[in-house]
Amino acid sequence: MQSVAEIPFIAGHVALDFVNTAEGRGHADSGEALHTADDLRQWGERRGVIAPSVITDSVIAGDDELPAALQARELLYRLFLDQTQGRRAAAEDLATLERLVSGAYQVAHLDQAADGRFSWGWDRAQLSTVRYVVVTSALALLSQSPSARLKQCPGDDCGWFFIDTTKRGNRRWCSMSECGQEAKTARRRVRPASHEVDAR
Repeated sequence: MQSVAEIPFIAGHVALDFVNTAEGRGHADSGEALHTADDLRQWGERRGVIAPSVITDSVIAGDDELPAALQARELLYRLFLDQTQGRRAAAEDLATLERLVSGAYQVAHLDQAADGRFSWGWDRAQLSTVRYVVVTSALALLSQSPSARLKQCPGDDCGWFFIDTTKRGNRRWCSMSECGQEAKTARRRVRPASHEVDAR
């Protein structure tokens, strides 16, 4: 697993990129990018969710935000997985998402852009803003229909989610340079062996 400073944003959506801070769930080679509250801060800054270099030491010291963010991430993983596999979400997960989104909007403020559009926003100096942005944007994504463009990478020990924006809707891998290339290499290794068997 790449570090939080190196992890790519390949999903095409902020909530999916956040879920992708872990990989290979359930496998021995599973990976985790968010080990500390400072990792969470770095991710939020890189993704543009919080403002750079404004998180105070007192906020960083409050490690209670990291477990809250990770719990929200794993909830979203289950919900996105249900969506890609055509399953209804568990009632408990729906109730938890409702609670998280409701809590996020209770501390939100309404902004108006220069072009007149309204949008909800949060204090960009607070680490909890990462969680608020992620859960509210996840609900917006899960509310869209159809969801066929939401996919999960089938690469070994991967499981990252992404939005397929290709014209034909045939994107399979999170990244051709990573999982896609590994699959190609694996196929090349298998082909010569199968030819040898056929020749005997």
